Amino acid sequence: MTDRDDATRYLREHAHYTEDLALWRAIADQVDGPVLDVGAAAGRVSIALARDGRRVVALDADPAMLAALTAAAAAAGVADRISAVCADMRTFGLEAPVALAIAPMNTLQVLTTPEDQIACLERVRACLGPGAEFWFDVAMPDVVDVQSSIGVVRAGDIFEDPDSGARLAHAFWFEWVDPVTQTAQFTHRIDEIAPDGSARAFFRHHEVHIFTPPEVGHVLARAGFEVLQAFGDFAGGPLEAGAERQVYRCGVAE
Repeated sequence: MTDRDDATRYLREHAHYTEDLALWRAIADQVDGPVLDVGAAAGRVSIALARDGRRVVALDADPAMLAALTAAAAAAGVADRISAVCADMRTFGLEAPVALAIAPMNTLQVLTTPEDQIACLERVRACLGPGAEFWFDVAMPDVVDVQSSIGVVRAGDIFEDPDSGARLAHAFWFEWVDPVTQTAQFTHRIDEIAPDGSARAFFRHHEVHIFTPPEVGHVLARAGFEVLQAFGDFAGGPLEAGAERQVYRCGVAE
């Protein structure tokens, strides 16, 4: 679990990541009803949808993240459109069905066993109203590349926080990968350089599952979903070798 300051910093660290927002906003604009944001964290996507006038159910197991989300939503003037639900994505339930469910930014990859993956997907399916769909994205795997780059630091984005003027430099490296279970652990480092030149480093450690496309289809089918469309990026490009993302549009199987 994170504390409140750490959760607020998390939102600031990821504010630059916007390449997926056009997709989530476009599909949310097509439904008349609430949108479930699975793994909402500090509200990067939930707040964007609420700004568009959507009603959002923001689900996360970390109360500090949801507290940061609530504060950010209030500052953006959209707190009345977001309902924060603190619950485990494998066991949650909602009082009313939703018109759309999304799981952005690799959320499902934190579920590292088939049992947890299916449990989560079954709970999502149970919360969908008639005709509602489930959309999500996960990374396209390259286990060989991960294995060959253990410990190699890879530079990420550098951007400026408009509120503080600090520069945030991202980097990451893989600690280990198990090719049998397709589980990997990596560290995300964020160097925060203040305008006066002083710097602080923050570290986030993650353990994730690396999904292959055939595996995604199998797990979805076991949970009662069917794949309606699959893309290799957020603009609707083909899901093929060399794609960096897997983006899925799913419906409840008949």
